[in-house]
Amino acid sequence: MNLAMPPALTRTLAALALIATTAGAWAAGAADPARLRLTPALLDRMEAAAAELRRLPQAPGKDSDDGDGDDDAESVEDIARKLDAHPQVRAALARQGLTSREYAAATLAALHAGMVLAVEKAPGAKPAQGLTPEQRANVELMRTRRKARP
Repeated sequence: MNLAMPPALTRTLAALALIATTAGAWAAGAADPARLRLTPALLDRMEAAAAELRRLPQAPGKDSDDGDGDDDAESVEDIARKLDAHPQVRAALARQGLTSREYAAATLAALHAGMVLAVEKAPGAKPAQGLTPEQRANVELMRTRRKARP
């Protein structure tokens, strides 16, 4: 018995899952990543901050999950609050001229653009529909950025 789903159905379900998990997070927060326009300078600052954050020590017995089991449904404000709870994280972001709220919103916007690019690579994929002008610009920025990097 073959239980494999057709590729088109798999892509559709993946897109719906993405929308379901990110829409709740965006709607719940005051900062809407769907309206945030990324810039090359902002992405550079985010990458520098992320590199700094990777070098920070983690508390023993901790991983990136805080254990609340609700990481997929967090708003920008929830993520920012978790980042702000760690002085070293706040300091690393500040050194790059970012607040935790800006970093959280920009990370979600970049994640969304990356997901759109990934779905576009699927066989038979159609152009994404219903994107805001900012999201379309973010997808193009990420596409250009990926092409420029080795």
